[in-house]
Amino acid sequence: MFEELFAVMAQLGPVMMFWFMVLPALVAVLLLAILYRLLRTREGATPAHDDEARMIQEMYRALGRMEERVEALETLLLDPDGSAGRAGRDAPRGQGRE
Repeated sequence: MFEELFAVMAQLGPVMMFWFMVLPALVAVLLLAILYRLLRTREGATPAHDDEARMIQEMYRALGRMEERVEALETLLLDPDGSAGRAGRDAPRGQGRE
């Protein structure tokens, strides 16, 4: 069976042999390599995704704390005598000494 195939291919010449034997084999190997790589990256994608999600959550929490700090600084800087910013925490410091 293969002898007849090789005899026909020898008559067709090396160019036809390339188009009917070598090229399909190369395409098959390339497709298998792509499939293998896709399956391998899909398995390894979950830990990286979990790490990214955890990092984004930490950044969100830190951003909330930073927002509170900025609001406190704005209160201190925008109040000219500083008494309104400290009224909620304790009594103003300058009243007992006058």
